[in-house]
Parts: sequence; C-alpha cells; structure tokens
Amino acid sequence: MIKSAELSQTRYRIADLLLEFNHPVSLPLTQLLASFRDFQISSTMDKADIVINISLEAPPVTDDMGILRTDESIAWGDRFRFYEKGDQFITTIANEQANGTWYQYSERNFEQSTIYVPVSSADEQSAVITWISMMIFGQASLLHDTIMIHASVVNHKGHGVAFLGKSGTGKSTHSRLWLTHIPATVLLNDDNPAIRLTAAGIFIYGTPWSGKTPCYKNEKLPLKAFVRLQQAPVNQFEWQPGMKGFIAVLPSCTSIRWNKDLFSSMNTILEKIIAEVPVGYLKCLPDVDAAQLCHRHIFSK
Repeated sequence: MIKSAELSQTRYRIADLLLEFNHPVSLPLTQLLASFRDFQISSTMDKADIVINISLEAPPVTDDMGILRTDESIAWGDRFRFYEKGDQFITTIANEQANGTWYQYSERNFEQSTIYVPVSSADEQSAVITWISMMIFGQASLLHDTIMIHASVVNHKGHGVAFLGKSGTGKSTHSRLWLTHIPATVLLNDDNPAIRLTAAGIFIYGTPWSGKTPCYKNEKLPLKAFVRLQQAPVNQFEWQPGMKGFIAVLPSCTSIRWNKDLFSSMNTILEKIIAEVPVGYLKCLPDVDAAQLCHRHIFSK
C-alpha cells in the first residue's frame, strides 16, 4: 500500500463541483493534466463531490471481471473493455506497449473511483487519465443536477448557444462561422461542456475536456438555446417544442445505460432543462448564411 505521506492531493472545481485526485507524489499530475490548469483550487476545506484515487500498485485483478457490458470505444478501439461486477464498474485499457493494462474501479454512482496506472509514457498517462476522469465526471455529476453533453458551444454577448449533432455533422464548423461572422462571439468549449440546474437558472460551463480544440475555459454562462445540426443543401431553421426538443438533445447527453438510477437522473434533469431552454433544428450548409439565420432565430426569440 502507498503510505499517506507519499500521497498528494490535487483539487479542481469544474461546473461548480469539486473533483479531488489523490495520487502518488511521484506522479506529476498537474503537468499531466495541463488542460485542468485553470480549474485548479488550493482549498482543502470543502468536501469533495467526486474523488479519484490514482495508484501505481498492482490492481486487484481476479479471473472473474464480471459482465462485459461493452468493448466499443472510439478513443481506444479494441484496447478497451467495460465491465459490471456487483456494485462496481470496471474499465480496462491496454497500454500502448501491449505489456500492461490500465484498470479503473468505480462505485456504481462513480463518486469514488481508483485508477491503476501501468508502465506507460507521460503522453499516455496524460491522455488516459484525462479521458477516464471525463467519463467519471460525466456520470457522477448526474447526482448534482448536472449533465455533460457532446456539443460545440459559443459565447455570444454573455449567453451560451450549444450546437449538437452526430460526429462529422459540422458542430465545430458552425461554431467557427459564428466566431468569424457574428460579432461579439467567442468559443466556450468545442466538445464536452457541462450544463447545470441551479436556483439562479440553467448554466452551461466550460470544462477541461474540449476534444481536439484546446479551449479549456473555467467560465459559466446562462444557456440561451440548443441547436441540433443536420447537413442539407439549403438552410432552414425550425424550433422543436416539448418532446421534439427532448428527443433532439437526448443523444448528445452523457450517461451509461447500465446504471438505471443515473440514467433516470439524466432524463429527469434533461426534462427540466428543456422546459426552460428552447431547442432549434438547423438544416444547413457550412456557410455564413446558416450562421446568420441561426443567430436571428435565437436572439430574436
């Protein structure tokens, strides 16, 4: 076991939730998690909402890993496995050298997790710990009226607009059109923002996870609208009220279906969000007219 004196604690506040890492002193976590830099806090007084322990010791592997729930991963290909065993979820990722395996053991609600680090390069450690922490945060945050979504988000005059769609639809392209052609617009996050219900309203947050675009802003904005994009030969905008809006946003939300409680929480949170935030559907070309059409509908509403 690692002695407490050999452990360091590093904390981050993301979407107003406190994420705590307990890790060996020898593991330079703040260097590995460069995208987290603006989210780091020094306070140790408040209780953490989500705790991730990192260990360099051998993982408690047994022959029975439980039920294999999925071996599909865009990020890790055939190196990835996700198991359910009793009151735990277990994630494994084979390392780059193919001579070791990453293991992640999480409670069912993901509030407490442990990552076991195999022999690996600093680049791999950065990539895997960043990705695993995103997955953990995306589940555990559901306990706190928070949803992570796959979206590209712009900040227009202090309001957030989230562009949704399947991979390759053109979310980032549409955001860039706004940045170029709609004055007073900047990027908030390009892949994995968080949305939170609060007593003061519904806010969308930048996070340390932003896909291939290095945009890691510790900022929050009132969420003005969702827009689901579809490539088309013409530009056409239509509002999606009620259930249509819910169905348009749901595929972009992050939740594993094997924890029924968390999946139910995600649906409940989304229903409350959709009741307050309008959802548009934009059939579009990748051109300036599409961005201007979208802007007119959202900010004249």
